Amino acid sequence: AAHGGKVLDAKTMELDQNLAVAINHKAAEDLDNTGLNAQRKRALVDSDLQAEETMPDALGPVLGAYMSEGLKQGKLNAVADVFSFNVASTYASKRAAMHPRPYLNRAESSFGGTNDLAGLPATLNIKQSHSWLEHVPGYSNLQKNSSYPSGHTTGAYSWGIALAGMIPELAPQIMARTSEAGNNRIVLGVHYPLDIMGGRIGASAQNGQYWHNEFSSSIVPAARQLRGYLTERCQADEHGSTLAACIANVKANGAGGYTNGFLDSVASEPVKDQASAVRVYTARLTYTFPQNTSQSGVDFMVPRGAADVLRLAYPELHADQRNAILKATALDSGYPLWQSSDGWQRINWAKALCARVTLDKNGDVSKVETVDHVTLTGPSVINAQYANIGKHPASDSAAGENSSVSAGPDLAVLHAAQRSALMVGAGVLVTILGAGATKAVMGKRGEKKRAESSTVRP
Repeated sequence: AAHGGKVLDAKTMELDQNLAVAINHKAAEDLDNTGLNAQRKRALVDSDLQAEETMPDALGPVLGAYMSEGLKQGKLNAVADVFSFNVASTYASKRAAMHPRPYLNRAESSFGGTNDLAGLPATLNIKQSHSWLEHVPGYSNLQKNSSYPSGHTTGAYSWGIALAGMIPELAPQIMARTSEAGNNRIVLGVHYPLDIMGGRIGASAQNGQYWHNEFSSSIVPAARQLRGYLTERCQADEHGSTLAACIANVKANGAGGYTNGFLDSVASEPVKDQASAVRVYTARLTYTFPQNTSQSGVDFMVPRGAADVLRLAYPELHADQRNAILKATALDSGYPLWQSSDGWQRINWAKALCARVTLDKNGDVSKVETVDHVTLTGPSVINAQYANIGKHPASDSAAGENSSVSAGPDLAVLHAAQRSALMVGAGVLVTILGAGATKAVMGKRGEKKRAESSTVRP
């Protein structure tokens, strides 16, 4: 039967729509005679929803070109598998949310009824973009598709978090590029900021379960393949004998890495190095929504699976120590969606994956320094000799981890022991997104399959 929805928090939704219009209008400035500019073109490429088009850019022009060629030539098939299967569905969430797109008549429900907008305007002044080459914005295809959560953003963050976990030395830039892909949906006028935040939350939870269930069978082979391939290409072009040396020589963590000069009311500075990448990424965690100070200061309970994403970044640390890093770098409570996200809204991957961590003599994390405050070349641990003291090793078993990763700057030795699966039910994403999302089904390596309706909806 025909039915509509009702806006319950008009104040928050008004901020959401105003931000969407402001970012969309900023991206419509300085257009050429075809109605396009550099940022619109980037947004149109991201609109294709293809990991091989969006993610290589995150590594900068040199390493990004290597990665792009490797994916196209089939030399990074294990990486491509991670990008293909590590994606959560947004189908059920969208059906439940019924959130009309910014460029549509929002009073009209996609289910044939009328929406109660609580006094908000039915139409917004959204500036639509032309197509560019084979890249299309897809306005006509999205009319019956709810905007919340953003499927494109879910896809981009699913890929980006995984890539940052495999190359944590460049995690700040990778996550900034990932956040740009989400923001580009607002640039095109097809999403609101809350849609982007919802997509990030769902993708974070998806990575938690994927890294937990598929670490030895999928993540480790993909990381070894990617890092090995990039190292070989760097050696061939005389950029360095190791990946770390290559990153330094091509300046992939600075001016020779991912950069973006697009500014709006949220990203108030260009991305030009690791520090600015972290600041821009962090700004997009909240999209300038005000904090409810009466809800601030709530102790952060790290969601299960999140520490697994840090395993390659800090191979010498145990689950509770990695949880401490996530807690030290987490967003404060009180921002939109924090209560319904099971903790995933508060995680700052750009900070957590590339930090200098200090342990005390008991093996406890005593300090976490991030690249927006100190200059780092990658994640590191000071006093790592204390990591195995006390009950820290036992935290791996308590977290369901049963395979280990040995320390090493290039992740050279990775144990292949198969971990027992923690089957995270679809109910986790129901809680996170508030609307019954169905996660992809992950079987053993070689038996992966997609769940029914697991295709990402844009």
